[in-house]
Amino acid sequence: MTQPTFETALAAYQAAKWSTASAEFTTLYQAQQTPELNRYLAVSLFQDQQYLAAEQIAAENDGAYLTSDTWFNWRLTIALHNQQFIFARELCELPQATAWRTAGIQRITTAEQTASTQLAATQNVIAKQFYHLGDAPLREQQQRLLRAHQLPLAKFLQGTRYLLVDPFLHPLLRATLLEELYRLRVDLTVQLHWLDDQVHTVATRELIGVTQGEAAQAALAYLQEQIAQNNPGLAANVRQTLNLQLMLLYPFADEIITQPQAWVDWLAGRPLDQTVSETDCKVIADWQKRLTTHLEALFAAVNDENSENS
Repeated sequence: MTQPTFETALAAYQAAKWSTASAEFTTLYQAQQTPELNRYLAVSLFQDQQYLAAEQIAAENDGAYLTSDTWFNWRLTIALHNQQFIFARELCELPQATAWRTAGIQRITTAEQTASTQLAATQNVIAKQFYHLGDAPLREQQQRLLRAHQLPLAKFLQGTRYLLVDPFLHPLLRATLLEELYRLRVDLTVQLHWLDDQVHTVATRELIGVTQGEAAQAALAYLQEQIAQNNPGLAANVRQTLNLQLMLLYPFADEIITQPQAWVDWLAGRPLDQTVSETDCKVIADWQKRLTTHLEALFAAVNDENSENS
């Protein structure tokens, strides 16, 4: 059988032979995951009525659709057909989408209204499961959170407000929900049950990304400059742990990580700089212990569920 080329796949695409185009672009994409092939494959799958597959492929490289209004609108079309309303709104809020934002939000609002009428029963089930996220095992919580992205913005925000103060929800999931509000660029005042077991008031318009704070930037730069050059394996492990810690500490990482370099050295098992005070060393040690406890509980829950399902 003749191997497809980009030219033969593109010819099928332009001739609206969607079954052929999707098959040939699938073969090409398996060999090389370029942005261009991602776009053509996702649209071919969508036109071939393989809607979920189209969403799955497009989601592998959302940035590939920020190059023109045509591709951007295709990404919106695929997302909205799969009721991915929250993702679609987050896409519209990206700086690269400024020129297409107003029209995009109008499309999303219309699609939400249609879904609220035609899929009311389904949305009510998703909303109820989302609002009671903390009642489910961790794996189910993650699945419910993904399904909640199919809710219209108003229902998603209603559930998120409630969950942010749920003390029984793992703090990593509360932080994930709070970061969603940042990505949605909504202007709200919400309450957050945080790691100190206190409820804090947060203005979402003042939020920044998890890794955009001064402490995070300093820690990541130090990790890259001082450790990654000589020990990339260790740096990768530290980066993974640091990312989880930054999520847990969100949005107050700057207040906790006051010595970013010493924090990274601690994670890497390196001696701390002698200029770091004894008080700061104790603060780092105390917070590392607290964060480790939360992460161990998370990993234990994941492993327990994996063993039950094996």
